[in-house]
Amino acid sequence: MVENMRVLVVTNIYPTEREPGTNPCVKDQVLALRELGVEIDLLYINRWNKLNYFKAALQVFLTSFGRKRYDLIHAHYGHCGWVARVQLRAPLVVTFHGSDLLSRKDGAIGKVAARWADGVIVMTDEMKRASKRADASVIPFGVDTALFHPRPVEEARHELGLPLDAGLVLFPWDPKRPVKRFDIVEASMQLVQQTHPNARLEVVYNQSREIIARYMNACDAMVLTSDHEGSPMAVREALACLLPVVSVDVGDVRQLIGDIDGCHLCAQEPRDVADKLGQALARRRRLDPAQAQRRVDAASAARQVLEVYERVLKRKS
Repeated sequence: MVENMRVLVVTNIYPTEREPGTNPCVKDQVLALRELGVEIDLLYINRWNKLNYFKAALQVFLTSFGRKRYDLIHAHYGHCGWVARVQLRAPLVVTFHGSDLLSRKDGAIGKVAARWADGVIVMTDEMKRASKRADASVIPFGVDTALFHPRPVEEARHELGLPLDAGLVLFPWDPKRPVKRFDIVEASMQLVQQTHPNARLEVVYNQSREIIARYMNACDAMVLTSDHEGSPMAVREALACLLPVVSVDVGDVRQLIGDIDGCHLCAQEPRDVADKLGQALARRRRLDPAQAQRRVDAASAARQVLEVYERVLKRKS
């Protein structure tokens, strides 16, 4: 079945030349599935123009009448689940990423998409409960370990032109996204600098994955203060690079870092974030590989996704 399986992936989150840092994990999964023998076509929706959703829906609808048949349509993100459901010929699998089930507005849209789907994939048990689908599969995205692996700190800082003596804290998300709570990070860093005057925040987003991986090897800690998350990919990538993580208890972060020496869970308030960051900067050590590198790689995650495809197609046959 795998050799002849033809899938259309519909997504509004995919790295482009203009936005290379936009959810590269979706691209990783597409490439890994192709390596497993699945023939995949990609329908990318530029989400910055809402009209593009209607254009994509028309394209999906026309697949019901075209000569090229798809065995299955796989939508990434709840909005795309709506787009992909305008046709009824092919079974629909929807992967939810976090806010499309957990936030108020997007979550309402996502829960309807989950109800319409033939198969549902989520990042965490919390998202599975939110989807109200007992049959949802929990499959976090895997890490591209060819890119995200430990390298000498001095070498990475030299390549990026960063000072060797500074205590560097990484924030690898767009600070303008309200859900990421950059206001807490800024307030925390002001407190950190009172006891660690050489501490410095590195805000890096919408960059290639190669650049992000260099920063993860160059910095002393990564900080996450979001209101909610699914399974934040940056945390998994940081662990692959042995970078200590200071994070609020969102998504599956507790499961990922809760028992790792050098990582810290914190309250979502500046003083506690600052205290935990101060501990990480004072420690100035990478994580123990035996503790940190317990992750699912992209190929393993793709095999689990393929199993979902096969179950859905078996039910529909």
